[in-house]
Amino acid sequence: MRHPVVNKQDTRHESFENLALPMMDELYGYALRMSKNPTDAEDLVQETYLRAYRFFDSFEIGTNFRAWIFRILHNNFIDVFKRKKREDASVELESNSPDVAHKSQNPAISNMRTLQLDYTEIFDDAITRALDKLPTDYRLVVLLSDVNGLKYKEIANIIRRPIGTVMSRLSRARKMLAKSLKPSAREYGILRNTRVRQTL
Repeated sequence: MRHPVVNKQDTRHESFENLALPMMDELYGYALRMSKNPTDAEDLVQETYLRAYRFFDSFEIGTNFRAWIFRILHNNFIDVFKRKKREDASVELESNSPDVAHKSQNPAISNMRTLQLDYTEIFDDAITRALDKLPTDYRLVVLLSDVNGLKYKEIANIIRRPIGTVMSRLSRARKMLAKSLKPSAREYGILRNTRVRQTL
């Protein structure tokens, strides 16, 4: 009796689809919050899927695919971020133009209330503005930890930094967010005392 022929390429393709496709919305959300631009976010996700499929043979089935593909997305963003910084340095920008300032605003975050901090009662636009004020390195760890729910070890593997660095950046980022959100908390009646609650 002849056994059915198994096409290894088809098996590889199906395995990748089963793991990667359910994560598309989550990856896009992270890319959007990093890039602050829907078109750039789509490009980042597309490039991430292309690279992930290209190097899927290096992924060990049964290990953490989520952390693996997030690392690829993170690396793609860093590459684009560095390239844009070089381009910006060589081009004169009309930074004082009202039109440019308007276009640079961050798009609304639809599901930022998934933050595991005590920010859930504050309007999304206040959170968006607070996140925008964070240095890039700090914003990334907040998104990975408090929005995407990754563990310290997973974040450390993604950004290629020690766990202690991840914890330190996250702690500082949360303190900076608390400071930025303090006026909004008072405005919305969440914070009635002169001091911010320790959970903020």
